[in-house]
Amino acid sequence: MEKLRPSFLEVSIATLNFLANIGIVLPYVLILFKYQQTHSVNYLVTIIVFYVARAASIFSTKRLNLKSSTYLLMCLWLGVIGSVIYSVTSSLGWLIAGALCLGYTSANIWPYFLTIKLHLTTNTDFKLKRLYWVIFAALALLFVADFKFDLQSRLAFVILAILFLIAIPAGRLLTQFSLAFYDRQAPTKRAPLKLWRIGLFVILFGAMGLLTLLRKASLSIALPYVLAVVVLAIVILNIELAADWRAMPANKLRIVNRGFLVSLVLLYNSFFAYFILGKNGMYLAFAMYLLGFEAGRPLFKLIGHQVDAHAQRDARLALIGGHLLILTTIPVLYLIGLLLIALYVGYENPAINTSVYTDKANDPDLAIINKYRFSTYGGLLCQLCFFGLLVATSAINQLKLMAFFNPNSPALKLTYLHTLTWPLVSLSLLISIMTIYGQRFFKRQSHAA
Repeated sequence: MEKLRPSFLEVSIATLNFLANIGIVLPYVLILFKYQQTHSVNYLVTIIVFYVARAASIFSTKRLNLKSSTYLLMCLWLGVIGSVIYSVTSSLGWLIAGALCLGYTSANIWPYFLTIKLHLTTNTDFKLKRLYWVIFAALALLFVADFKFDLQSRLAFVILAILFLIAIPAGRLLTQFSLAFYDRQAPTKRAPLKLWRIGLFVILFGAMGLLTLLRKASLSIALPYVLAVVVLAIVILNIELAADWRAMPANKLRIVNRGFLVSLVLLYNSFFAYFILGKNGMYLAFAMYLLGFEAGRPLFKLIGHQVDAHAQRDARLALIGGHLLILTTIPVLYLIGLLLIALYVGYENPAINTSVYTDKANDPDLAIINKYRFSTYGGLLCQLCFFGLLVATSAINQLKLMAFFNPNSPALKLTYLHTLTWPLVSLSLLISIMTIYGQRFFKRQSHAA
């Protein structure tokens, strides 16, 4: 038994690593599959609840002033509870509760895992790549069995619950390892909650829930009212952003830009790619993002001969070039443009993590969470601007909103290119240029100090 224990802990840590990396998307995909299999209104509602819970929870977390290691364990237990609910019932009330659990876990498991990992950089060198991919392969085979035998994702959710359970010992182990860090770290006072922010928070995510529902189903709501909801949400989002603007002064615009770029590629262009690349456009857009995110840093380091200044210059040139290329209707150039933007995101992401965590002005136990909050601000801003443009385009051209999300012809390519892509990409390019100049400004300030 003593010999088995270290092996089990290795599997547990590898499983936790796996869930932290894949957890943001896997529960959503499984719920979406469940809806596609059943076409039940219950699952449509829970998709909306999950989406809103995932976006909202990154803003509402850390309010209990607990340690990040405790929140990580909470994510694992909530993952178990949510997965079990989806494996045993189709009752709407229970499904909503499960969606809230899985939405919180999906949003927070990675940032809290990364926070603990950064706390323990001298002790947590995860040399478990083989186990990681073994888990991924085994999970894929079991999911195939679920679909093959028409188990309606029940087996898939049971497997997900088991994975969360297996990861709990690793979470407890990391909690024990991190005690020394917390003993050295002086407690940080949290700002008290303000009622006006709670009210705005509820209104904002209520609006996001409605707009998400409009993407999933055709509702008879007049477009001017929908546009009013979009404008209201943008105003509230900017008020929230302004209220948090003092946090992480050297990185906040950089992180907002990251969130905007991720939504531009993964949300907007995953749909718009159909009009350029055909029915496989969404998959190709995802592929470009994954390739760029993984290869960005090593590629630009290689091109820049391991000189940071040269690598950063090349990444910025790629970012600007990528924006220009996705304005074309030439499939090859469009794909290259998506890849160049994704490569920039992949290059920037590790640098942002290191910068926000090591900045002495930031609470290290809160830095990564704040990073994901600002990134979520950027992502939501992109989504709201996109939806506002789409509402205006649909009204002017007398089109249904769903015509963009469920296209049956590429004939509208130029309409959407001129009225959606050009304004959205122009805004993204403007934010990117402001980010580049902002980084230069803070770099000059730091040298002067």
